[in-house]
Amino acid sequence: MLTLELSTFYGDFEELDAQAQLLDTLNQQAGLQVKTRRMHWMTSWSDLISVASLGSGPDVSQIGNTWISSLTGLNAIRAFKAQEAQALGGDLLFPNGKVPAPCWSIPWTSYAFVFCYRKDLLEAEGIDPETAFASQQNTLETVRKLAESSNKGAWLTPFVPSPYPDMLHIAASWVWGSGGELVVTKNNRPQTAFDQPESLDGLAGWLDTYRAVSPSHRLNARDCMSLFREGQTAAVVAGARAANTMFESCDEEMRANIGFASISKIPWVGGDNLVIWKHSQREVEREKQALSLVKFLTNPENVMQFCKQAHSLPARRDALDNLYPSEHPLYQAVQTINRNGKSYPAINEWRSIEHQLVQELDSIVHEACKSTARSSREILENHLRPLSGRLNRTM
Repeated sequence: MLTLELSTFYGDFEELDAQAQLLDTLNQQAGLQVKTRRMHWMTSWSDLISVASLGSGPDVSQIGNTWISSLTGLNAIRAFKAQEAQALGGDLLFPNGKVPAPCWSIPWTSYAFVFCYRKDLLEAEGIDPETAFASQQNTLETVRKLAESSNKGAWLTPFVPSPYPDMLHIAASWVWGSGGELVVTKNNRPQTAFDQPESLDGLAGWLDTYRAVSPSHRLNARDCMSLFREGQTAAVVAGARAANTMFESCDEEMRANIGFASISKIPWVGGDNLVIWKHSQREVEREKQALSLVKFLTNPENVMQFCKQAHSLPARRDALDNLYPSEHPLYQAVQTINRNGKSYPAINEWRSIEHQLVQELDSIVHEACKSTARSSREILENHLRPLSGRLNRTM
């Protein structure tokens, strides 16, 4: 019996159980043994580079959707033929509705952040839930009112320190929603743009939402969501998975009071793709079965089963529409993410840019929460303009 290896990231128990159940089904149906290699998020990049360099290891891997440009540069990934990509879902799988050529990876799941809010608690503060987060200006007004509330924990956004990139993901939505960019291409070379006026406008709004959090409520994502679930906060920023998990665990009365909204009109959307390593081509049957494994994982019924149990967002639009029909409270936010969502640029330089931006935003948030007399714009300019100059010189 042929044994394939699939590498995935560490997830919570829901995600691990969902993966295990799905693979058990495959093993029973196909007479194929698929074993998994769990990679920790913090070390997965170096683990994958090792696989690429050595030319041995997993046959199929889960990767971040911006990692592909670096991996293809190592000549380690097997491209999907046009007919293979179409058979796997084709236009339903890719954000712009068009299969890229060449196609190096297949989208599997998506990830984004949303506003979660309690309608009753917003109304108690004189805020209309229908328009509270309808625009970035409305969001800032809502956050200001909640910050002035007698309930010091009425507004929460998670403080996630470097090296975790959550704050950058949220900030990117504010930048793009304001018409700015993080990176642009000029004369075929990448150049930073996060220090330009439109980008700084968005980042200033983003930073103001952190400064509005009461010093006693600067919490991590898990604690923020716990307070929201207990009805102690009116609004919170949360990952889509956490928001979905929370909603599914609520009673009917609480569900009727919960609403969701996209972070901006052009939200950041990340996610995981599946790749087949070139070393699987050394055996004809192994390559064939590796392709079958990708097909199995991205099959609409299977991806719906996995995402429903793991509370994830499927990359496939048909699966997404089935899991989040028009009557679902997350429908509008999910549709905005699906239709307008934007990912980081798939360029070799992005990992370095991302790493340094994450570190700088962490410093910015800490300074902004301590230096209350200085404006958000001033703090951002003092940090980001020197960083922009350093990055542009290295590129």
